[in-house]
Amino acid sequence: MERTFLEGLKLEKDVVDQIIAEHGKTITGLKKSADDLKAEKEGLKTQLDDVTKKLDGFKDVDLDALKGEIEKLNSDIAEKDTKHKQELADRDFAALVKESITGAKGKSEKAIMALLDIETLKNSKNQKEDIASAIKAISESDTYLFGETQETNASGAKVSSGGTHTESGTPDDSFMAAALKGAGLETGKEG
Repeated sequence: MERTFLEGLKLEKDVVDQIIAEHGKTITGLKKSADDLKAEKEGLKTQLDDVTKKLDGFKDVDLDALKGEIEKLNSDIAEKDTKHKQELADRDFAALVKESITGAKGKSEKAIMALLDIETLKNSKNQKEDIASAIKAISESDTYLFGETQETNASGAKVSSGGTHTESGTPDDSFMAAALKGAGLETGKEG
């Protein structure tokens, strides 16, 4: 709408100014709406272009190869999970065997384990009892592998963990004799 059109209708100048001002507000609002819609259109066009580019990237993808790769990855995960469970079971089994050997006062863990049928014991449904029975059988057949252990201290002296104690230093090591006697242990010497 133009001012000349309104003035040609013989309207008063104040009325023409009010109509033009109101019309200006309407035009300004419509221009803003048009600009907003144009910006939204450009944003949607950009999004469409991005999606189209991404879809073009999948155009040459072999779906069967992707499925095969997914199956392989799932298989690898299952295999690692199985391996981890087996490692935990082996660790628990080894700890149970060591605990049973120690409980039976085994002198040499390696020697006793060498005499055990490890695979049979691992596959046993009642491992704890079967291990205890196997160790008991070895303790009866190979008694030398069981009993009190003797350790050697830094000076080379043998230290017994039970039974009668004897001095292992020089024959007249009075310090060792006094220490054993002070501890309330028998020295194996008379007098």
